[in-house]
Amino acid sequence: MDKSGKIKLLIGVSLIAFSILVIVSFNQGISPYLTVTQVMEKGYAENVQVNGTIVPNSTVYFFENNTRVFKLTDGKNTIVVKYTGAVSNYQEGIPAVVKGDYRDGVFYAEELLLKCPSKYQVGENKEVS
Repeated sequence: MDKSGKIKLLIGVSLIAFSILVIVSFNQGISPYLTVTQVMEKGYAENVQVNGTIVPNSTVYFFENNTRVFKLTDGKNTIVVKYTGAVSNYQEGIPAVVKGDYRDGVFYAEELLLKCPSKYQVGENKEVS
């Protein structure tokens, strides 16, 4: 093989290796969105995001380690979520997304994303005259 052929081969192999690296890295960062029911049906899930609503009067807060244990529902089923970390604007009864792992009947959340509560509160109906 001549010198230009070797260079082309080296470039081709490098491009393939780089493409594989990009695809693998991209796939590791993706977390599929599941419902509470889908997570319960699977019984075990790693690195997933679950949409639901925080069940009113279900939160237990542990001050010593900044941990919340609460229930999340999709209207059909409910799971227990355990989250350790700071949370601003935490309220029960609002939509939330948790990201983490589900095992042994508990969802261990690494992230807790709360929807804006004002969008989901019932306001007074005002008449327009």
